[in-house]
Amino acid sequence: TDSSDNGYLSKSSSKIFSYNLQQLLNYNHLFGRHSISGLLGHEYYNYKYEYMGMSGRNFGIEGATEIDQLLNKDYPSSYSSRYNNEGYFFRGMYDYANTYYASLSFRRDASSRFNKNNRWGNFWSAGVAWVISKEEWFKTTWIDNLKLKFSVGSQGNDNIGNFLYTNTYNIVNNGNKVGYQWRGKGTENITWETNTNWNTGIEFEGLHHRINGSFDFFYRKTSDMLFSLGTPPTIGYTSRYVNLGDMRNMGVELVLNATPIRTKNLTWDVHFNISHVKNKVLNLPADVKTTTVEGYDGYVNHDASFAEKFWYFVGEGLSLYTWHMPKYAGVDGETGEALYYKNVLDSKGNVTGQETTKNWNEATDYLCGNAMPSWYGGIGTTLAAYGFDVSVNFTYQQGGKAYDYTYQTLMHTGGASATNWHEDILNVWSTDNKGSCIPRLMFSEKNSQNGRSDRFLESASYLNCQNLNMGYTLPKNLTQKAQIESARIYFSAENLFYISARQGFDPRYTIAGYTNPELYSPMRTCSFGVQLVF
Repeated sequence: TDSSDNGYLSKSSSKIFSYNLQQLLNYNHLFGRHSISGLLGHEYYNYKYEYMGMSGRNFGIEGATEIDQLLNKDYPSSYSSRYNNEGYFFRGMYDYANTYYASLSFRRDASSRFNKNNRWGNFWSAGVAWVISKEEWFKTTWIDNLKLKFSVGSQGNDNIGNFLYTNTYNIVNNGNKVGYQWRGKGTENITWETNTNWNTGIEFEGLHHRINGSFDFFYRKTSDMLFSLGTPPTIGYTSRYVNLGDMRNMGVELVLNATPIRTKNLTWDVHFNISHVKNKVLNLPADVKTTTVEGYDGYVNHDASFAEKFWYFVGEGLSLYTWHMPKYAGVDGETGEALYYKNVLDSKGNVTGQETTKNWNEATDYLCGNAMPSWYGGIGTTLAAYGFDVSVNFTYQQGGKAYDYTYQTLMHTGGASATNWHEDILNVWSTDNKGSCIPRLMFSEKNSQNGRSDRFLESASYLNCQNLNMGYTLPKNLTQKAQIESARIYFSAENLFYISARQGFDPRYTIAGYTNPELYSPMRTCSFGVQLVF
């Protein structure tokens, strides 16, 4: 705080009270090769948070540690928040000869985060499986286990804040009379978001347990999406929660594990997994489809995570994370000024062509790709021989676009003092370098030379060394003489390195595709030690 305050002190206390009550009734019965089981239950969860705090300034004595030692005290504050839900559920399971499996479940839940008229939701699931390798007619000796499976079910989501179904106010002093200050807009009819999942796949194991894995296809439809919808501040609030249409995620996943070598003194294991997901908004309510971009109906979503630096277009038929921003058209070769694309409109507002503009504020916002990757997964291996062991694991991602805001801030055109530049600024446009795609440097440019645009969208692909472990285990005939069961000397490293589209650009933060100087990369740690077991 400012030195004129002569010190500032704040004290607060918070309490959390929670309890979870369950009443369960189980049933199991085995007759012949048939097995059935059932579960009937009730659950109640209650959570309460209480806060109390006070602050002040102007220390009455040096080194004050109590509020009463301050000459100027602020008003104390306290508040509490509460959340509870209740549910009834049933689950039934059946299998025959450990070969055919079936299951069925149903639950009915209520959440305090919704209005009493929309509080209850019904969710269910069903699944079947068939272990083909246990059939008498199955004679393939190199396959140890083969299983087909299918399931479908729905789950509810109420993961939003409390009391968002009603308008909220702050109570203030209005001339020693009660006053109500607007706080937030509620939406009375919001209710459960429902995720319906369809999964089918195969699990396998073979070559005398040397290889195993699974292949799955999934389809997930999200209905009545809970979404914070941005609104113009002129109406008195900036956002409100709504159930905003339907969305689907569809994809495949492959998991492979293998042991190519397994002997008395040498073991080599490898593992690999890869996933592919396609995201699409299926439909939106008519009242939120306020904009049409390139033939898609929807609205512009301002991501408030970083003061609206990142904008997406939420449109029917598009990914939820579709970038929406001006397109960079390069540099004017004669003047060095940045160029952006702009639609040409006729008298009726129809797009008839495209031209460039030097004024970023006149540029048209276009659809500029998807933040979600096409493929992602991991790969790793472990080798152990004669007491030595080494393992390394990588994660990877291919496809998608991420916004490099850090790079944008380092590519300013000289209008700010005491700030850093990226080394790419050495290739800036000049009369001797007219072929550069980096705008000229000039103090206090009239037009934005590094405004938000697809110039700063990068490939989100990366390869990350997630961990590396190396060690040596001393022979037991040596350690047991010292009454030590085992002794291992090891070296371990986490997030050792990563490879991305541009050095220093780290797209590992989030699937939403934004980076920011306020975010730190996963910490790189290295350790060395000795493990002793007695």
